[in-house]
Amino acid sequence: MQRHNNKIPEDMESATTREFWEKSQPLPVWRKICFAIGGAPYQITSTVLGFFMSIFLLEVAQVDPSHVSVIVFGGKLWYAMTDPVCGYLVNRTKPSSWGKYKPWILLTMPFACVTYLCFWAVPDYSQQGKLWWYLVFYCLFQGFLSGVHVPYTSMTMSLSENQRDRDSITVYRMVAEAIGVMTGVIIQGHFIKKHRTAGSCEKGSSSSNQSSPSGDNIINQIGSYHDASVTIICIYVICILICFYGTKEQKVNHMAPEDGFFLGLQKVLFFRPYVKLSMSVLFLSVAISITQGNLALFCTHTLGMGRHFSTFITIIMVTNSSVYFYMHQPFAVFRSGILCKRGSARRKLLQLACWSMLPDVIDEFYITHGEHRDAIFYSFYVFFNKLATGFAVASSQFALKFGGYRVGVCQQPPSVGRALRYLMIPGPVVAVVIALVFLAQYPINDTKARLNAQKIKEKQSTTF
Repeated sequence: MQRHNNKIPEDMESATTREFWEKSQPLPVWRKICFAIGGAPYQITSTVLGFFMSIFLLEVAQVDPSHVSVIVFGGKLWYAMTDPVCGYLVNRTKPSSWGKYKPWILLTMPFACVTYLCFWAVPDYSQQGKLWWYLVFYCLFQGFLSGVHVPYTSMTMSLSENQRDRDSITVYRMVAEAIGVMTGVIIQGHFIKKHRTAGSCEKGSSSSNQSSPSGDNIINQIGSYHDASVTIICIYVICILICFYGTKEQKVNHMAPEDGFFLGLQKVLFFRPYVKLSMSVLFLSVAISITQGNLALFCTHTLGMGRHFSTFITIIMVTNSSVYFYMHQPFAVFRSGILCKRGSARRKLLQLACWSMLPDVIDEFYITHGEHRDAIFYSFYVFFNKLATGFAVASSQFALKFGGYRVGVCQQPPSVGRALRYLMIPGPVVAVVIALVFLAQYPINDTKARLNAQKIKEKQSTTF
């Protein structure tokens, strides 16, 4: 065979060399920041819904607590179901010139924005009509949010093949999400604190026991929620556009799965490291959801601090965010299992640790099975999160119903305060303890993760 027959064409050699050089370079900080900004909208909207949805439906829309539980649980269940479906569709999507995941983020964003705005409207319907209105738009928003969040989180694995870069990307994303949490609380709290009905109950006015707030007060509250939702959607669009145009997906050398979707799904769901990590996320989500969903009502009807709720929650979020920033540099602390001792931030920090370990699980799966199922891993991770959230918040609303919560009356009976106290104290603590038990059984330590990264690097070098 002649020598020139083995020669690689110059244009092909140039393209291959350029691609290899790009992959070997550390990811620029500005690209990490652009990607991280894309995670803020999910946290902003999720935090606003987590903290303010219950009081909006109960105090402004005046929906019965039993209907609120149906809306919340139905929406979260639908969200949990759409995540795996979206993961399956994303996994089968062929990469375009923009990449595999970025088109999903851009195309589903407008629908998520419209349905979010519709959810905060108050139609002049009966209780049954309001139930269907909020259930439909909550489900639609959660579904379109899956179309943004599942490909966004899955994109982590395609931005870089370097383990250090992936860890750094996760930290940047979590810091941006911490800022998003604080931003959502501050914006929403700023708009609604003036007109919230609960504030007048603590002044001892004669209208404290009225069956419903005045018409002007209701109109003002609806307007404040509308203004807040418009502001948040503007931030949402800006962040998604920055993420879309500021990131670049790489052509990662993934071996195409040879088996079907359901067989691959079975491999993922029975993969031991993934099971341990997912169970930790599930119980942590229960703890966080119970706290978020009932904090406003707890401050109002148990502590008698309804007027100061926005200030109170802002202080908590600022404290949590400061812990995130403090832990940003010594990221190895998370990977070693040493957690912050501040109780108010511990659950969020545990979630950061769990999210940072998911790329290690995906690498372990690749070493074991020789294939990548990134979208399935991330989608079912969120599936467990949302399923737990829906169960926790729906159970809380049923507890309020049994506690005697009365719609349209801001001065609630003492039994409501006791029910909220039982929800807020023992429940989250037990859930966090169970999550720690699962996390302690997680089999991939830092040494194992580095070894897997080395094996993958050697395999890719051989392929190249």
